Amino acid sequence: MIFEENVKNVLESCPGAQAVAIVDPDGIPVVVEPKRADIEVLGAEMASLIREMNQAGRELDHGVLRQFSAMADRVQIVLTTMAAGYFLMVLLEPTAVAGRARLASRLAGERLHSEFI
Repeated sequence: MIFEENVKNVLESCPGAQAVAIVDPDGIPVVVEPKRADIEVLGAEMASLIREMNQAGRELDHGVLRQFSAMADRVQIVLTTMAAGYFLMVLLEPTAVAGRARLASRLAGERLHSEFI
């Protein structure tokens, strides 16, 4: 229940948010709000990207990835790592203010951290 509440909170606190998901290290969505068919594929791709970025961070001595955002023509994506490889993924409209999603997902990640360790 705590997962669903936090996901809904992020969705509701970010104008322009299209979907929010908690994704496991293998890219499988644990919780998604609202349900979307593309989240599974996107989650798998983003999990792979996070693994690669963490590897690069170790090699370059930059540390662990905490947050990453990307913008495409039709969507913005904000990824926030939590613990044990889990991450929060927020999909936004292209014109949405990504800063709110970064803050809301960081705060949700901090609240959920203990659930994954």
